[in-house]
Amino acid sequence: MKRQSGMSMMGFMALLLGVGVAIKLSMAIVPMYWDNRLLQQVISTMHESRSVNSASTIKQVRAVFQDRIRSNNLNIPLDNLEVKRGRNKLTVNLNYEVRGHLVANLFAVGQFSVHEEFE
Repeated sequence: MKRQSGMSMMGFMALLLGVGVAIKLSMAIVPMYWDNRLLQQVISTMHESRSVNSASTIKQVRAVFQDRIRSNNLNIPLDNLEVKRGRNKLTVNLNYEVRGHLVANLFAVGQFSVHEEFE
């Protein structure tokens, strides 16, 4: 008797479905983390250029953040941007949520938090 080897049609379809789901998930999730990584780079360049320091006003900090996020084409909401003044430092907190569309009314949600101090 001859021994069969290989995949059945059902096994192939299951594999194809799994690969499709993995690709769709990565298309929804990777851009969220990429934007967060670019936000970290924007903040580090703000440190290097000293465009924000402890003497900056809250309006100036918001304007710098908005300009840099817009110029880098990032999809990050600044509604929850908190700027606090302390002794010889400026504290910036940003907690935000990004949704990536999967299928119909299913979304992948990423919650990010950024805390930075400028002197």
